[in-house]
Amino acid sequence: MNSGVLATDERGRITAWNPRARDLLGYTREAVLGRSMHRLLHRDADGHVPPERDCRLMRALRTGVPDHGEGQRFAHRDGRLVMCSWSSAPIYTGDQGRSGPAGGVVAGLVIVFQDAADRVAVERERRDQMARVRRANSRLRLVAEITTVLSSTLDEKEVLRRLVRLVVPALGDWAEVDLLIPDGRVERVAATHHELSAADLAGLEGPLPPLPRVPRGPLARVLRGGATVVVGREADVRSDEPLDAARRELFQVMDAQNAIIAPLAARGETYGALTLGYSRPGHGYGPDDRLVVEDVARRTGLVLANTRLYAEQRNTAEAMQRNLLTPLPQLGDLRLEARYVPAAQVTWVGGDWYDAFALPDGAIGLVIGDIVGHDLNAAARMAQIRNMLRALAWDMAAPPGTAPPSTVLARLDGVMAAVSDAELATAVFGRVEEAPDGRWRLRWCNAGHPPPLLITCDGGTHFLDEHGPLLGAPDITGARPDGSRVLPPLSTLLLYTDGLIETRDTDLSDRLTSLRRHGSHLAQLPLPDLCDRLLERIEPSGEDDIALLALRTPA
Repeated sequence: MNSGVLATDERGRITAWNPRARDLLGYTREAVLGRSMHRLLHRDADGHVPPERDCRLMRALRTGVPDHGEGQRFAHRDGRLVMCSWSSAPIYTGDQGRSGPAGGVVAGLVIVFQDAADRVAVERERRDQMARVRRANSRLRLVAEITTVLSSTLDEKEVLRRLVRLVVPALGDWAEVDLLIPDGRVERVAATHHELSAADLAGLEGPLPPLPRVPRGPLARVLRGGATVVVGREADVRSDEPLDAARRELFQVMDAQNAIIAPLAARGETYGALTLGYSRPGHGYGPDDRLVVEDVARRTGLVLANTRLYAEQRNTAEAMQRNLLTPLPQLGDLRLEARYVPAAQVTWVGGDWYDAFALPDGAIGLVIGDIVGHDLNAAARMAQIRNMLRALAWDMAAPPGTAPPSTVLARLDGVMAAVSDAELATAVFGRVEEAPDGRWRLRWCNAGHPPPLLITCDGGTHFLDEHGPLLGAPDITGARPDGSRVLPPLSTLLLYTDGLIETRDTDLSDRLTSLRRHGSHLAQLPLPDLCDRLLERIEPSGEDDIALLALRTPA
């Protein structure tokens, strides 16, 4: 057999000993027969024999119950201890054909044992490897979660507040982020500790000393584009930089035993630094930890790069859109107010516009419009259409006769196809004219746009529902009718784009009813206040731009 085998009598004296037992423990058969199994096999590191009552092998003799064990150390003849696995089975005497404790008296014990050192080492290595795999999987899940959570917002500071909450306590006892502001300042924007309260940490956040031109401290080196730095409590090299003094103050508050500082960088630019640390002695950052922290920092750097790119594009689109919107003219006793609210996302900005201008025959031209599409290209096409409509309205209002609004829009349709790359647009073009009796009249034409809302001073509301096909859609036939309506004294005419009334999860008729109700409640407010309060009450979804043009007639 490839296992050692021994047998004992009822008192635990050895009665059998096979060759493999001799190979494993060094004793010959003649040297062990008749000796106490317990005293022969069991020794501690100092050579002492442990109490027999604690011996599981002897317990099997007393109880008659089979047993087995792993990692038991048996004494070798040369004094060393051999790690073995074993199993024991009692020997019974009694009636023929009966077995088990009920079958007779325990007359001895048979023990089978093997060298378990290799197996224990393999098992230990397997457990260690599984623990490493579990740690790796746990950190991969953490990195994936961090990526998902950070990518769900485009608010830079919120990104970093979420980051420190995610990495503690998974990667350290505390964490903080120092951010390079685009104007060159350094600011600590987020800090957390697994034991300290938010009140304890509040004083740590805020502006930091400026980044030195020649960096010497670890934080300054990382912010200047350096690699990740691991800082130990004793090995901390001090510099005379004010920024490094702020870093040491932080370490003191955090009771830092060691820390790792990793750059938040992407596309060749460093946006800040993530500092993680342990407050408990005996914990540190090895090569594997460093790889994980650097991966988290790199992913955060990409999120920051995208956040700043988004903000830059949004600001560019919004600035372009606002610059394309003309200032409102002063038109006698009429009052004009306009509002423009950009969409929440940069890809939704562009295309909405309003316009108001005096015409050569004395009338006032009013326009609200929306180019199909969103982005900088839509804003550019909007400028084309706005300028063409303004020119056509001016030209067709000159002597010898004034063309109605529907004719102006029909002419715009033809010009769009010839000189513009804009495909589709909606618009309302109206003329506000003063009659000899002092009353004001609106004549308008609607090309597929949401209906203007007329609000009288007593709170009455009327949608001007006459409308026709969109601009730039030659396949859609049908004339665009002209509408005409007297504007009562102190009434408000409200022109708006669909961003004010359209949302994904709400019925359009409900939103129009809401606009009508709020307009009625706000009818007597000054025109600027009416516009502001209306936007507050309607609560637009932010999914689209909003252009709002309001006109109020005199008393």
